[in-house]
Amino acid sequence: MGFLLGAYGKLAAGSRYRSLQARMMRIQSKIRRATRDVANMEKMLDRNMKAELQQLTNNATATKGLYQQSMYNAIGSSAEYTSAQQTIAKYQQDIQNGGKSDITNEQISAASQVMSNAMNSMNQQLTTATSSIDQQMAYMKSQIEQKYEIYRDTMLEPLKDEEDSLQLEKDTLESQIQVAKADYEACQKMEQADVKMLTPNYTGGQG
Repeated sequence: MGFLLGAYGKLAAGSRYRSLQARMMRIQSKIRRATRDVANMEKMLDRNMKAELQQLTNNATATKGLYQQSMYNAIGSSAEYTSAQQTIAKYQQDIQNGGKSDITNEQISAASQVMSNAMNSMNQQLTTATSSIDQQMAYMKSQIEQKYEIYRDTMLEPLKDEEDSLQLEKDTLESQIQVAKADYEACQKMEQADVKMLTPNYTGGQG
């Protein structure tokens, strides 16, 4: 009777063990795919966010450059600034030629003041504009980062949850496989013990 119980138990435990092993292989395949999906999603989100932030920086730099150039153009087109510039240029040319300039010191001082005022005004406007651009950039940077945090919550976290769920299922299966293996070995020992007991002993002595 023990032999039959051992054989049947070994058969059932073996079948259960193989079924659990097959499930483990499927779960491991799913975990590898889930892990790959998580890694790919993280890379894609990081890559896209960095690209948007870099584009934002490039746009801000270009905007500052364009504004600065427009200010230089505005100064250059100012009749008063151009006249002052020409006055100083003529005075310097006269001096370099070794002659005496008919431009007075008062005229030089006035022209220098005009150019200085123009440059100071331009620098103040550039400072204000740069500060405004930097504030806008900081706000837009914050918006981009918040957007990608939402992407991570809605696109990445579900993939991580699936990976965690599969890992939990794998851990449970590992425990079940250990139990099934132990049952199989116990039934195998029972069967072997009963076979030994049922085997006739042909080693007898003659009187």
